[in-house]
Amino acid sequence: MSGEPLEISHVKSGCGVFGVLRKRGAPPISPEVALAGIECVRYRGSRFGAGFGLVRTGPQSRRIKAFAASDEVAEELRRELQQRIGKVELIGSEYASDGKIYASYVFEPVDEQDHRSLRRSIGAVNRAFSRPTIRARIYSWGRYVEVFKGIGYPSDVYELYSLSDKVEAADLWISHTRQPTNSPGRLPIWSHPFASGEWAIVHNGDVSSFGANMEFLSSLGADSFVGTDSEVIALLLDYLTSEIGLKLEEACRALVNPFEGSEDTLTGQQLSALRGAQLDGPFSVVAGFSDGNEAFMVVLVDRFKFRPIVVGEDENYFYAASEEAQIRRVSPNARVWTIEPGGYMIASTDRGLIRPGRRARELFMRFSSSVRHPTPTGVVIDALGLNHSRINSLLRDLAVRGCEEVSLINVSGQRYIGVGVDRPLKVKIHGTPGNCLANFNDCVDFEVFGSVQDDVGDVMHGGSVVVHGDARDVLGQALQGGYVFVKGNAGNRCGIQMREYSHKRPYMVIGGTVDDYLGEYMAGGVIVVLGLGYEDSDLPLVGKYVGSGMVGGRILVRGEVPRDRIGYLPPREDVVQYLRGLKLDGELDDRTFRELISAQHLDYEILRERLAPDLLKRVGKLFEHKYFRRLRIEPVRLDAERFEDVCSVLREFGKRFSLEREVERALDGRFTLIEPLRGPTVDAVRRELPKEEG
Repeated sequence: MSGEPLEISHVKSGCGVFGVLRKRGAPPISPEVALAGIECVRYRGSRFGAGFGLVRTGPQSRRIKAFAASDEVAEELRRELQQRIGKVELIGSEYASDGKIYASYVFEPVDEQDHRSLRRSIGAVNRAFSRPTIRARIYSWGRYVEVFKGIGYPSDVYELYSLSDKVEAADLWISHTRQPTNSPGRLPIWSHPFASGEWAIVHNGDVSSFGANMEFLSSLGADSFVGTDSEVIALLLDYLTSEIGLKLEEACRALVNPFEGSEDTLTGQQLSALRGAQLDGPFSVVAGFSDGNEAFMVVLVDRFKFRPIVVGEDENYFYAASEEAQIRRVSPNARVWTIEPGGYMIASTDRGLIRPGRRARELFMRFSSSVRHPTPTGVVIDALGLNHSRINSLLRDLAVRGCEEVSLINVSGQRYIGVGVDRPLKVKIHGTPGNCLANFNDCVDFEVFGSVQDDVGDVMHGGSVVVHGDARDVLGQALQGGYVFVKGNAGNRCGIQMREYSHKRPYMVIGGTVDDYLGEYMAGGVIVVLGLGYEDSDLPLVGKYVGSGMVGGRILVRGEVPRDRIGYLPPREDVVQYLRGLKLDGELDDRTFRELISAQHLDYEILRERLAPDLLKRVGKLFEHKYFRRLRIEPVRLDAERFEDVCSVLREFGKRFSLEREVERALDGRFTLIEPLRGPTVDAVRRELPKEEG
């Protein structure tokens, strides 16, 4: 069965971002690559905006670009600029206005100004043309950075500017498809990329801190904003590097605002001074920058990793994208990895990968870089050009006709594969399926020869998903039957809200490592993290907040899990401060106080062992929140009778991936068991104690 012309499904999903940077000696990047990497996820955006940004190195002329309501307004803008920065030539418009949307005009200053003076002049001009309504807006003024954006889908904007014909290849491209959240979509000024000086950024998410960010920028002299949260990211990167003089890594560290205890490159005093620059809320950002000598691609992700981002590389280029399928579209054999929550990646045309955004990147890519590609078997469906509705229709028809096995080839980002197929069927997927594979699955067995994207196996009741590569975020949400096997690694929030009922117990086995919030609000089932390939590494196999809010089920992690990665505890300094207050009031003796504050992990269980009931009741208030549950954390071996089912599942995992010996070695070692403690909760302990008077 062969594919038909691609029919785009309009599934609103938040903005899409893409970036590509060439390595030293590699050919410059054509604009067609930027289009291919973003147009394949146009369903992430809408008709309310898209755009492209390029970054170059070497001698370049400065180009000031502005949207204006008419030729007359553009000429007025030129005169205003000329009064402030010297002679300015109006080169012309980049496309003809239809009277409904603003046209883009290009200006070239004859006299060069220093960066700070030019930025102040640009801000003053933008203020003047924004009152009482926006008649014009300068949106790009770099020497090495140039932006092309407008209203429409990516292909619409690409054709509007005739990028294939009019724009030469560059060192770096970023592209964007927009789903407006914090500003209207009727004018191109709100489209991405946003630029400031030699920085340009594309963004997916909502920067909830942008009010504080604008105040911080205003304190540095910025006072003209277009009115969307994304704009502050470009301005912050420009001000932090050119005005304050931070190094690239320092600026990234200030913006991503990771959780306490993360690796710092700034002093406490610096972090305090830059508090207003910290971003909060869900975001993923791809940025481009050039100092004239080399170009840089910067990728930022929020500390909760609420917005997707993957990065990759091949022999010639580095990539960043919202979905892995975008990278595969332009580089099928690229090595792909994810950035850790609250992390950032930096790559350069000259220096290569400066910061990968993940520790032990080579270990992380071990399995996904060696996926075998067997010959398709059964009925073969060529998914090239097919949307998910057509694919699922074909699968349902084949299942009804009694077909037992189907191979889907050339799969590239199609979502919802398998949804609505309600008869037993084996589906082998060759390629990269999109989000929501096997959602609500009950009886289909999926095998993926590659990696999978977000939200795989949501509310799955039965059947199976076997992945020969990696899995991304929110794997197996509310999984309640069947099993999910991942040979490689998995991302954030895997196994959240897993549950079991009646005779159904779901199993999730991860061969490598997992990021934050594993088993959050878990209520049933079993999760096992094997850490294959990490035996000689000192890296934890799990991220932070394992089992936070957990009320049922079991999590088994090979080896020892650092206690500070389990559960969601109040800040240690808060607990120490409370205990210090009790000591100063004479209610807690000095010996107990010193024993407690010297404990490696100051959790509820150690407090329960050392404190009198009335003091525990008071200190325990710090632990009263929806994420806290008392957990049993103990080293175990899996040869006990209570783990018989787990051993059986792990041996099946070994067979599916030809990892029998590796699994047997793992079974001979120790695991950390994490499960809800079947004892009184904090609230129950409080109820057992006498009421306080007054």
